[in-house]
Amino acid sequence: MSPIALPTPPETPSLTPHLKPTTLPPHTTHTTHTTQTTHTPTAQLHHATPQPLAVSAEGMYVHLADGRTLLDSVSGGAAVASLGMGNAEVVQTMTDQAAKMAYAYHQLLGSGPGEELAEWLVSRGKGRFEAAAFLNSGSEAMEACIKLCRQYWVEKGERQRKYIIARFPSYHGNTLGALAVGNVPPRRDLYTPLFSDFIHHVSSPTYKRSHLPSESEEAYSLRLASELESKILELGAENIMAFVAEPVVGAALGVMPPPKGYFPAINAVVRKHNLLFVMDEVMSGSGRVGELFAHDAVAEGVTPDIMAMAKGLGAGYVTISAVLVNPRVAEMVREAGQWKNSHTYQNHPVNCAVAKKVMEITEREGLMENVKARGAQLLEELTAALEGVKGVYDVRGTGLFVGIELDAPADLKPRMAARVKARCFELGLLVLGLSGTVDGKQGETIVLAPAYIATPEQISDIARIVVQSVTECAKEL
Repeated sequence: MSPIALPTPPETPSLTPHLKPTTLPPHTTHTTHTTQTTHTPTAQLHHATPQPLAVSAEGMYVHLADGRTLLDSVSGGAAVASLGMGNAEVVQTMTDQAAKMAYAYHQLLGSGPGEELAEWLVSRGKGRFEAAAFLNSGSEAMEACIKLCRQYWVEKGERQRKYIIARFPSYHGNTLGALAVGNVPPRRDLYTPLFSDFIHHVSSPTYKRSHLPSESEEAYSLRLASELESKILELGAENIMAFVAEPVVGAALGVMPPPKGYFPAINAVVRKHNLLFVMDEVMSGSGRVGELFAHDAVAEGVTPDIMAMAKGLGAGYVTISAVLVNPRVAEMVREAGQWKNSHTYQNHPVNCAVAKKVMEITEREGLMENVKARGAQLLEELTAALEGVKGVYDVRGTGLFVGIELDAPADLKPRMAARVKARCFELGLLVLGLSGTVDGKQGETIVLAPAYIATPEQISDIARIVVQSVTECAKEL
């Protein structure tokens, strides 16, 4: 098997004039390696086998310590590095703010960058949001959303409200509260004794696998809304704080856009019973699916009361997440006198300054239009090339957020997603391979989430390497 040579990245002046793409020799190839190599012991606490060591990165290319260069099709690994690496404008913003004022504790001082980022995001909501606050990870943001739901109802005098309804499978973060609300068994089960009984789950929308014969997407969506209402009646609407959902399900299902009619049907039930609607846009937001707010792309006009953002918000240059609230929630917090959530690095000035610059560049350079165009290209090329390939169950996505679901036994060792991921790596491509994307045990999905600056040529390279990897791994079974 011969690895595919990575092409010289083309210049992209219309998208990122400040970036200087990595230049690779025109016939560069990469020695085939496996990820099961022997590594020098490390002082870091992480996987038993440390990951390959990255030493530098530019644009969508990552350079390893052993001399190899990889094309990054997952924005650093989890749909984070939306502008690619080495954006000089972002780095300068970081340096300037650190020199001006590196830190301000939010309980004592406000900061210009925090105010400016909040105003920028709220203004793009066109009235749906009233206020924002900034934390340091998607998990922190979702934990804060959970706590905010509780504070909202307590301040309204409805202390009996303690339940949250979320979906299975779903993933909402790695803190205990977020893990409890999410439900991906391999991530969650170790900690089950630490969870309370306040979380309940209904079905995530998986139309292709779960619809009844001749059942339309709209009818299927109504059936899931009926399931939610049954759960609400079981628990008592007066006892429930909120319903939580991702507009596009990320890690739990391997990129799953909702079926037609889903969010309107669900929203009707949520509003009928006066619950808060929390949307988790940690992975799918910040432009990843072609709109600043992911629900604008897929929720058919439905908007949240409380929303979390992260990942692409800081594009990997800083660790930042956001919680946005609508006027209803903001008013209640302000009447209470305080949002009862505080972290040392909340509203960090450097993080906020960088995130605002990332968002400004994304908007100024028209990158969300590029996300839509390149996402359509990626889906089209993958769908055409993988048609009829053994074991390919589904190719789906929205914007530059794409999943390729594979049918393979759960007892296969290594799992199919891991095999394809390793083969892509050998051929010079970083992808995300997820197992258990049907029910936590069954299901194999390759996730692609290239940077918003991706060119047509890079998208074709990604598609070609993925197709080769999937085809070769399928033939080996």
